Amino acid sequence: MIDQRIAIIGGTGKFGQHLGEHMEENNEIVISGSSLEKAKEVAENYEWDYGDSEEIVQDADIVIVSVPISVTVDVIESIGPHIPEDTLFCDVTSVKQRPVEAMKKYSDEVLGMHPMYAPSNSINGQKVVMCPIKGKKWTVMEEFWKQNGADLHFTDPEEHDKAMSFVQGLMHFSELVVADVIRKSDFKGEDMQEFSSPVYRLITDLTARMLNQKPGLYGSIQSENPQNDDIREAFKESAEDLSEVVTDEEAFAERFEELGEQFDMDGAQRRTDKVIEFMSDRE
Repeated sequence: MIDQRIAIIGGTGKFGQHLGEHMEENNEIVISGSSLEKAKEVAENYEWDYGDSEEIVQDADIVIVSVPISVTVDVIESIGPHIPEDTLFCDVTSVKQRPVEAMKKYSDEVLGMHPMYAPSNSINGQKVVMCPIKGKKWTVMEEFWKQNGADLHFTDPEEHDKAMSFVQGLMHFSELVVADVIRKSDFKGEDMQEFSSPVYRLITDLTARMLNQKPGLYGSIQSENPQNDDIREAFKESAEDLSEVVTDEEAFAERFEELGEQFDMDGAQRRTDKVIEFMSDRE
């Protein structure tokens, strides 16, 4: 990617800055933020340009919306009328259907993206979901991700959101439930460490890692994907069903076998063994 003027809407946020840092070589970065003052502060730190969102998109080759999920569509609607029809219009939120539908109204070049990693991580080896919607200019972003070692997966917005209802919606919700059960108990975290196996520490560390992030992000992940409502209902139904099954040894054994069919158990054993050995060596 060379000689592109890239407008990052929300470039003052952690992921917006992360993108700018990786895209600034041979390109011109211009950002906006929640306020002009904040945009100026961040831009001057990186020697980027800055301005109001509606202004900086007018002469951009690429526009990337990197704002909280809950306001993404509103931001797209506000800047859309100011974007040239041949500008590549992108977003990086973890919900895809509503954002891409909004972007389609304003540009002939539209790409939905979902980088599935935190900005504190390297891009190399990370999964990035790509939803090309209109035009051909999206290939410049494909080139960018590949040059940085990302693992790209191409799909459509509906399939993406369905998958994310499991990958994010279900998994995060289950972690929240676990954390809430622990919160309500009289057996606190520091007490449980005395009885913790490496597997328990791994599971609770992953839960704590999520809880160490901003609540608005994870709240939006739950509320903004319309398919998560069904997933949470399915979670509650399965919890009630399994509560009954565990009292029947034969039925539980049969269900246990059925559940295992959904997973790569040998691969999971190998991968988690390595993690557990790594953790045990550092105790």
